[in-house]
Amino acid sequence: MPTQDYGVYPDSLTAGTEVSSTYEGRHVTVQEQELVHPSHPADGFVDKGDPVVFGTVAGNHGVGVAFKSAAAVTDLIAIDTEGIWNLSVVANDDNGASLVTGGDPLYINTTTCIISKIRNTATQIPFGYALGQVAAAATAVIAVKVHWDPSLDTNDQMFKTVTSGAYNYGKQWVGLLEAGQSTGVSGYFCAQVDGQQDGGIYGWGAWTEIQAGFLHLDDALLVAGEFGLWDGSGGDITDNWVVLLQLQAILAAAPNDLNIFRVNVAAAGGAVQAIFAAANPTSLGYSAGTAGTGVVGTIPFADIVGHGTVYIDVHAAVA
Repeated sequence: MPTQDYGVYPDSLTAGTEVSSTYEGRHVTVQEQELVHPSHPADGFVDKGDPVVFGTVAGNHGVGVAFKSAAAVTDLIAIDTEGIWNLSVVANDDNGASLVTGGDPLYINTTTCIISKIRNTATQIPFGYALGQVAAAATAVIAVKVHWDPSLDTNDQMFKTVTSGAYNYGKQWVGLLEAGQSTGVSGYFCAQVDGQQDGGIYGWGAWTEIQAGFLHLDDALLVAGEFGLWDGSGGDITDNWVVLLQLQAILAAAPNDLNIFRVNVAAAGGAVQAIFAAANPTSLGYSAGTAGTGVVGTIPFADIVGHGTVYIDVHAAVA
């Protein structure tokens, strides 16, 4: 596939030849038509001092500030990708009004080129850092340190090959909870649902996708997801109330149906063999006794398609 010129940079030249060393290559020159910039109804072209985005077609977004104004779409415009500029900043984040203060990361909208603290990757990319303060919900001109430094975490999809070996990770994220507030959370994922929705909504999902070339040569576990506690470093958990998985529903209204789990198994080999596979008897608090004769109540165990709700008896003691 042939290459294509971009800005002042011709394609198909000799590998290893230098293009620009000015200020470590921070000045990039492209055509006006290769820029996204604030709207200027008078002529529609970029103006000197505009914050700009470039490289949008390929998805590799560059940012900077235009050194000059354009009079035609083919004009070559030099962009400073690392300077400190006085720029208009809107003091909003993804939740609304939010104070901008020195050192705050700033983002630019890839359509409007408005600079703010909004981080939604559907519309924003990193632009730089605030060197001034803007009152919440206000718009003001402050010094901004431009920094073209896109993060892979903003990509919609990432890949990393995991090398062979025990306990190798595609990506490991560690949150260090130091002494302090007892409700510390190592990592938090939040799906905010708003507006009228149609169809099922899944707040968070993790799937293990089995590819066509997969072959497991032994009878080992194939686990879709795992949560656990590990106490191999000598910590003291003797006074803890240990819970392996906590599920909460804090609701202001009663839904039509409320279930702890919904199971959908479509397996060519047939039905589920057991609800739990216990690695050892204590994993389920197994007791060799039989159930007592006195049933103290029932628990709705499952709502099965075609059968409705089925129940299990609850006994007060083991016989």
